[in-house]
Formats: sequence, C-alpha cells, structure tokens
Amino acid sequence: MSVVALGAVRSCGVTTLALALAATWPSSRRVLLAELDPAGGTLAAASGWPPEPGLVSLAAAARRASDPELVWEHCHELADGTAVLAGPASPEQARSALGMLTDLLPRLAELVADVVVDCGRLAGTSPSPVLSGADQVVLAARPRLADLHALASFLETNSIIRQDPRLVLVGDGPYTDQEVADALGVEVAARLPWDPDAAALLVSVRASARELRVAPLVRAARTLADQLSGDKAGTDTLERAETPPGTRPRLRGMRAWRPEPSARSTNGS
Repeated sequence: MSVVALGAVRSCGVTTLALALAATWPSSRRVLLAELDPAGGTLAAASGWPPEPGLVSLAAAARRASDPELVWEHCHELADGTAVLAGPASPEQARSALGMLTDLLPRLAELVADVVVDCGRLAGTSPSPVLSGADQVVLAARPRLADLHALASFLETNSIIRQDPRLVLVGDGPYTDQEVADALGVEVAARLPWDPDAAALLVSVRASARELRVAPLVRAARTLADQLSGDKAGTDTLERAETPPGTRPRLRGMRAWRPEPSARSTNGS
C-alpha cells in the first residue's frame, strides 16, 4: 500500500484536495485520510464531529503503544465509511500532537491501506514526519503568477521532499498545464476546478450520491485518485532536457511569464 502526502506553499485548498481524493479513492482499496496540518485541522468542525477521537487522542495513546494499527481507533468516518484521522482546530494542539507522534506517523506506511495525508502549508513550518518517507508527494497551487513564483522558490531552495513531486493546479489562471510544467520542471498531474459547493458536501454526502457524482470537483478528483492509487512509484514522466540526474532544473521559464497585457487602445493614444 502507499502513502500520498499532499501539501502547498500557499493556501489553496489542500484539505479539500485531500478530502476529495479520499472520498473518490477506488472502492477496492482501503484508504485512510490523515489530517496532519501543523496549522490545525478543519474537517472535524466542517463535519460536526467531536474533538475526540482524533490526532490528539492518538498522541496520548501512543505514549503506551507504538503500533500503527492504533490509528484506526482514533478515526471518524465520512459518509461512505472512509476513515479520517482528524486534526485539532488549535495550531498549538496540532503541533504538540505531531511532535509526540514523530515515531508513529512514519509507520503509517505499514498499514494495509493507502494513506492520504494532508500536510497543510509546507513553507514556514517544521516538515511533516510523513513527507520525507511518502511514496508520492503532491503539491497544490493556483495557476497564478504569485503562487507559482512562491512554489518555484520553494522547489529550488527546500530539500525536505526527497523525490520529484507532482503538481495539482486548483482553479483557473492565465497559464496552461504545459506552461507551468515547463517553467517549474514538475509534472502537472491534474487540474481541479474551484468548486466550493461540492467541497462542502463531501464531508457529509457520499461522492457517489446523485448530487455529487457529476460535480466537476468530484469527477476530476476521481480521475486523479485512480492515477495516484495505480502508480506507487511517483516518478515524474516529463523529460527534462539538459538536467543532470538528481537535480531540479533552473526555472528559466519563469522569466517569460508576464501578466496578460491589457487591451490596446484604438483611439491612437
């Protein structure tokens, strides 16, 4: 089974992406959604779940046992039965719990299940103990200049991700998937629409229900879930010309990016 770690450099709906993937994961495979955002979780509040069980109660229990199977006892469930290890709303509680689980969380890969991990924002926080050992790393970003520049800087200067990540673009922007891939040297695995109505329903309605199964977000997430669950290697399939093995390309393509020009005047001015 595999661990898929999700994160972002700037806020752009990583939790929604993680929720959508877990809700549309192939039914033939058991899946766990783990909300390990150091900034705190939102799924419990959105779902109306009580604070416990969750990440904090797991941290307390892990003082007495370190078996990764312990995680199942601290999960809530989505409408379709998908297990969710929900994080606390408080950033202080989240960071404290994650600090107590540094030995157990990397062992989630031992579970007989695929694990989708919401690592939250990666910039300015301590790296998730899951991130460096994940089978696949997926970064989410809006296809807009400021967000992509921030992601480019992160990719060039940060070493917490040991393998080439994949990128999911969220929402619309002036750049195509190929333009983003060429500029960043990262495979664009998918583009998810900005669909807040469907995202709000996912915490309480099965993704296969009539009101969700044809929603743009759910359809795109299901395609991505099929792709990620069937490809554990997480290798980047894009060719990188003149890039030595094991290094990231310089982001020269960024220099060519400009805001879309305003319409030219027709009155001669």
